[in-house]
Amino acid sequence: MAGATFGILGPVQVRAADGREIALKGKEHALLTMLLLNVNAPVSRDRLIAALWETAPPSAVSNLQTHVARIRKALGSDVRLFTRGSGYLLEADENDVDLLVFDREVRRARADARRGDLVAAARGFQGALALWRGRPAEGVQVHDWMRERVAELEERLAETRLDAAEARLGAGSPAEVIGDLRSFVAEQPLRERAWHLLMLAYVRAGQRHRALESYERARTHLVAERGAEPGLDLRRLHAVTLADERSAAEPGPRTTVCQLPPDHADFVGRRDEVAAVTRNLLSAHGTSAGTAVPVSAISGQGGVGKTTLAVRVAHQLRHEFPDGQLYIDLRGCERHPLDAAEALGRFLRALGLDSSRLPADLDQRVELYRESLADRRYLMVLDNAADEAQVRPLIPGTRGCAVLITSRQRLAMLPATRRIDLDVMPVADAVELLGNIIGAEKVVDTPSEARTLVRLCGELPLAVRIAGAKLAARPHWDLGHLITRLSDTRGRLGQLSHGSREVRASIAIGYQSLPSQAQRMFRRLGLLEAPDFAIWAGAALLDTSEPEAEQLMEQLADVRLLEVAGHGPGGQVRFRFHDLIRAYARERAEADETDGARSAALERAFSGWLDLARRAHRRLCGGDYRIVHGDGIVWRLDAKAAERVVADPLAWIEAEAAGVVESVRQCAALGFDELCWDLATSTMDLFQTRSFHNEWRTTHETALRRARVSGDLRGQAAMLHGLARLCFALDDRTGCGPALEEALELFDKAGDRHGHALALVNQAELHRLQGRDADALACYEQAGEGLARAGDRSMEITVMRGIGRIHFRMGRLEQAGTFVRRAVRMADEVGDVRSREFTRIVLGEIVLAQGDPAAAEGHFSQALAVLGALGFPSGVGYAALGLAEVRLARQDVADAERLLEQPLAIYRDIGDKVGQARVLFTQAEVWRRQRRLEEAAELLEEVVALCAAIQAPSRQGLALRLLGDVHRDAGDLPAAVAAWRRALPFLEATSAPEAGKVAALIEQHTA
Repeated sequence: MAGATFGILGPVQVRAADGREIALKGKEHALLTMLLLNVNAPVSRDRLIAALWETAPPSAVSNLQTHVARIRKALGSDVRLFTRGSGYLLEADENDVDLLVFDREVRRARADARRGDLVAAARGFQGALALWRGRPAEGVQVHDWMRERVAELEERLAETRLDAAEARLGAGSPAEVIGDLRSFVAEQPLRERAWHLLMLAYVRAGQRHRALESYERARTHLVAERGAEPGLDLRRLHAVTLADERSAAEPGPRTTVCQLPPDHADFVGRRDEVAAVTRNLLSAHGTSAGTAVPVSAISGQGGVGKTTLAVRVAHQLRHEFPDGQLYIDLRGCERHPLDAAEALGRFLRALGLDSSRLPADLDQRVELYRESLADRRYLMVLDNAADEAQVRPLIPGTRGCAVLITSRQRLAMLPATRRIDLDVMPVADAVELLGNIIGAEKVVDTPSEARTLVRLCGELPLAVRIAGAKLAARPHWDLGHLITRLSDTRGRLGQLSHGSREVRASIAIGYQSLPSQAQRMFRRLGLLEAPDFAIWAGAALLDTSEPEAEQLMEQLADVRLLEVAGHGPGGQVRFRFHDLIRAYARERAEADETDGARSAALERAFSGWLDLARRAHRRLCGGDYRIVHGDGIVWRLDAKAAERVVADPLAWIEAEAAGVVESVRQCAALGFDELCWDLATSTMDLFQTRSFHNEWRTTHETALRRARVSGDLRGQAAMLHGLARLCFALDDRTGCGPALEEALELFDKAGDRHGHALALVNQAELHRLQGRDADALACYEQAGEGLARAGDRSMEITVMRGIGRIHFRMGRLEQAGTFVRRAVRMADEVGDVRSREFTRIVLGEIVLAQGDPAAAEGHFSQALAVLGALGFPSGVGYAALGLAEVRLARQDVADAERLLEQPLAIYRDIGDKVGQARVLFTQAEVWRRQRRLEEAAELLEEVVALCAAIQAPSRQGLALRLLGDVHRDAGDLPAAVAAWRRALPFLEATSAPEAGKVAALIEQHTA
């Protein structure tokens, strides 16, 4: 992070590379805190807005962009704060954030402890603990989900304190840790591990009576708060202490049943899940939950570590269930799961019943099983369950026992069940697991490669274990070698196999258990490159109804071959693949589907995206205006359902932006030429409104390349026109002209008069911005016939607004107002809300110039509210700038300066240099009136350079004119005259009224 460091383990601290402390206040401080609490993980915009405002204002999206931009400005190049989808990601290296340093040091210390180097471990834990300066994010009011994160960090702190005490105790320093442990149990008196360590420290320090006193205090707290006696470990240590033993020796051989598989020595992470399952299972011995047998059900996709987690918890709780632990693999993912009667037979035999006594009837076996378990304390681990019907007979009838289930299904119909949905591992935990397998020093030495490797494994524990096993078996391989092999997505599953274990087989188990239609849905969804998709996409792929598609996709989600990604526009559930499962789905599609079937399925899906994109565009722009289309769509959604999905067109493009980009790429690769460019052009205005410039560029450049290869003249022209508009949005006047010229030529060759007129309007806009008003008016007039023939009223609005702006610049305010008011009325008739409010801002500028700030404020305020609710950042910035200029006209200079913060932040965030130049120009005028003349002059030189870079001669001339005024106010007439003389050529070419005024000033001060 270029030298900046951040502290979150206490009050938030930000230090620049030079050691300066950077102070952020208010919502910027809170926003940075939220991002630091989730460093290196994206945080959704909705979460951030919910945390920043109890009741989000209509302008919350643009306000959030403002706060992000202010953080970027305050930290400059010292921060890597990126937009990710509809959220933000704060990216940091391990040494840049105290939380990341803490995690790294704890991992190293635990690795030392596993190797038996307790002195080094104790030193490492103490170094990690020294990073804590108080509560995480201390002093910041936290939202509910932030509070959960803070609680998680505090839990990690508590576990690390106990790890440190245990290491120091094992290193032979019992007397030194007693004080720390006494403080700990005073703070958290219900942690049995802390009491156990304190008793052990007293025993080893020769203070047996203190150990016995500690046991009584622990027992008092536990009975009072939990209604339960201390666990077996504490009771056993108490017993040996009474017998004057000097250490807590392990007990002798047990006679109870234990069928548990071995625990994984390299188990890492899953702290919250372990704690949740443990709490629930221990309630079997409490009194607060009635008489129901507690059941914990861990669900998740194959290879995610369900069994590993269940076995770890079961081993940790062995002493809480002293009568025994029964385990069985129910083979739920196989074609023939284990019969419940057979499972009961195995359990009954393990409980000591002779096979000859076992009844054949299922109900009789259930009765015998529950009778055998009555008033006893057993833990049953039911691994790999198929469904509720399979496990229901295996649940004991009386409290005292507990049940731990794993399944790919969510077992929603079991009573008294605590369900844990297990996701893939966090990257840091997956890296630690890899280090446990191949050696911690290898991941410590190459942390970036280790993170890349686990990401290629999809953070799936099984895949990480297999990758680690391959590296351990081939010591001549380094991480980079395996990364190269895994980077080929088509061969990745083949690489993730070692010995008898492979990721492909784990996925195949779930796939093979599906009916044929669900298998077909799985295969075809795997053909899509979109990161997530709605139900309609599945319907298109199978050419079926949405209800049937939803049923099949939910079936895939039930067996964890799909993941629910959330809800999208129209309330449709959105699904996604884990990367490795997608690779398997594609393998099956290529093996089991013909080329024709795959191509037809994809063409229907991409047609669905196009159909929705067209509908969303029509809703945004009031009709099929501003763009050209191809001639057909292969597949359409049900009309009512489609209109419901795009009821909020900008919410739709937010949900589908990545899918549109990937669909355009796939269309290009598959030769769906017209689909490719039509989808790109249909989403252009949607992308522009949300300032999705990267997506806009990618789709158009991809489609242009394909259209050039296929010789599609209309497609080439449409994409060049779209790229020219993108140049406008990014203030790239150099690239705009050539693209428009070629688009005009190609539209003409293709005989597309509407497309030709669209390009002429944008050429007129370019001439206007360059101050070539006569050329602009000629282009506007020439475009009119083609627009009228096509019925493109939205572009007629652009023409009227452009002509009005030319009159405005020439000082003809009445004529300007006439054209712009007509444009507002037409936009209202058409239903083009975006154009109407954007045009209203221009009207506000005109009436402000006519000396009516009250009317101007009304126009700007209405536009700000509507465009803010619409989520149109550049429009919001434009309206907010207008309000600042109203304040300036009323001589409220301080309020004007305050109001300028928002548009400047927005324009910087979206990269709008014209907008930045306008705001900085107004800021310079504010400083001039505040007599901050030196600062104003420096700022205006910056504006002049910016306008020169983006080829905005009118703005450049106005900035130089104001620079001359500033020098004159400062008493430097030679500098003033020099600035005015620099301004005059620009103004003579672009603004006759201003040119006359400046010429008069030069004459006045040189006479």
